[in-house]
Amino acid sequence: MANFSAAFGYDFEIVPVKNSLITDFASAPTISGANPSADSSVTYATGAFTIDSTLYTMDGTDAPIRLAGLTQASLETDTGSEDIYTYDDETSGFNQAVATTKSFSISLSGIADFNDVGYKVLRLTEQNTVADGLRVAFKRVGPTGTTEEIVGYGTLMGYSESNEVSSIVSWECSISGYGPYHLTLAS
Repeated sequence: MANFSAAFGYDFEIVPVKNSLITDFASAPTISGANPSADSSVTYATGAFTIDSTLYTMDGTDAPIRLAGLTQASLETDTGSEDIYTYDDETSGFNQAVATTKSFSISLSGIADFNDVGYKVLRLTEQNTVADGLRVAFKRVGPTGTTEEIVGYGTLMGYSESNEVSSIVSWECSISGYGPYHLTLAS
């Protein structure tokens, strides 16, 4: 019988980074360390975060921030290709698609906890993506019961919220990949 996992129990961490301070987007970022507590104070000024009086260096080596209340953390990949057409008898008139590019994105959504450190950092990073040249290093582990891990760099894009009367406020955002993502499959 095959092993299946329920679609819950993902841990997703981000580290805000200043684009100009990362010299190698092709290598996997090292995302480790203790997460700040969920109710940590967050300030953002002059292109840097201060979380509970710790000034972030914004070079990708800071403590990761866990996104709480996630309802989605879906990886989507795409392969671009060029078609080659020949009149060669070997192809029997069929074109040949040659892979030329790869891209990825991650769709995030969650329940808005306005006091959560992860929510605050996500909002401020997305807001200052252009003005301050911000990206995120990210790590997704899971689902529960697996050790599959995806790490990489990306740009937070397209924040939106849902706040209808008589509903719980939720949000959506995506990470557009910058360079490759690195995959470690469950052992």
